Amino acid sequence: MSKRHYEIILSGMGGQGTVSSGAVLGEAASSYDNKFAVMSCVYGVAARGGFAKSDVLIGTDFIPYFEALRPDVILVLANEAYPKIKSYIIDSTLVVINSDEVTDYDRNLGKICAFPFSGMAFELGSLQAVNMIALAFIVEKTKIVSKQALLEAVKHKYPGENEIPVNMKALERGFKLRSLRRIT
Repeated sequence: MSKRHYEIILSGMGGQGTVSSGAVLGEAASSYDNKFAVMSCVYGVAARGGFAKSDVLIGTDFIPYFEALRPDVILVLANEAYPKIKSYIIDSTLVVINSDEVTDYDRNLGKICAFPFSGMAFELGSLQAVNMIALAFIVEKTKIVSKQALLEAVKHKYPGENEIPVNMKALERGFKLRSLRRIT
């Protein structure tokens, strides 16, 4: 990680876990990796089905703002979210796409990585694991927080005996998605 703050936008629709993922990532950074983290979120009045976005900023020193201005990473879990975050994408932005649900996006904007996250979650037995697979991929690719910090934060956020196994499987699946797949 460079000296500047790392900026991440997690976007999708309400119910896809973008707000929860932002909280988990921030906790991993601040509670388990001894970094500074700021998180803000936006979501519509319809908690499920409306646009939802989390901005997470992580750094090694105090962060004086709370919105991603030049995001290093943008996650897009739903087609409806892409038009709302498109203006944030710059050439160096890693844009992580859920290819099962996002089909209408500019393939020449940013560094595109697309994976069928919904299908992977379905294979694990829980569509609610989409966000954890994607988050683990982002952590593996960027090293913004350690794997151990992410694992600990997820265990803390979801301590239920039924939630821990599926979330751990989802994280492991995401950590294994190492290769950058450029979409042209």
